[in-house]
Amino acid sequence: MSTSRRNSALPVMPSDATLDGSKQCPIGRAAGCGAGRRCPMSPRTYEAGAMLCGESSAAERLWYVQHGSVALFRETGDQRGAGVPWAVRRPGQLVGDECLVQEGYSDTAVALTQVTLCVASRDSFNQWIDNVGVVASRAVMGLVISARCADGPRPTSAEGSAVRRVARWLADEARDGRAPEMPRGVVAGLLGMLPETFSRALSRLSVMGAIKSTRREIRVVDADVLMAVAAE
Repeated sequence: MSTSRRNSALPVMPSDATLDGSKQCPIGRAAGCGAGRRCPMSPRTYEAGAMLCGESSAAERLWYVQHGSVALFRETGDQRGAGVPWAVRRPGQLVGDECLVQEGYSDTAVALTQVTLCVASRDSFNQWIDNVGVVASRAVMGLVISARCADGPRPTSAEGSAVRRVARWLADEARDGRAPEMPRGVVAGLLGMLPETFSRALSRLSVMGAIKSTRREIRVVDADVLMAVAAE
């Protein structure tokens, strides 16, 4: 896996924005943060590239994404090697929630950007669920189900050419005309292709006039052309 793995969690004091976020998130609402009660999770800032947990390591804590994004990598038996990215967790989703039902993590989780995450140990979170009861259980289940529903199957070669898959990804993700900031190797893994295949697809879309691609960004310049390729 090319993404740098740095354990660089930086504790931060809760800002007004963080406290407001706690009141709005399902866990904060279930905990009664709006009424001045304490949330079971504490905010932390992690730098891009920080590894939150490793696949098969002891599952001792879970995280709620407030800002930024986290990639999930899982070992596979295919020729692309170990640590293939298969999902991205974004604001409003949990990371490491499998710790509530099993002893080891299913994935390696790495921060794609600087992220603000709320973290809790497995034991303290389970104790909170026991104390609060059904309200807490419903909040957690809602987050888990939401994340699982967002995890569609990874595209394969049977689902269209590489150019079409990249066009579809850009059509879905480049909401403001720019692709999300994440390593291109991660995007390639999410789309079920090699990084060099992803690069060739970008070059083809550039030649077609759909996008402008540089080392720093991918920008949509003709949405009509992009949508036409995505629909092929």
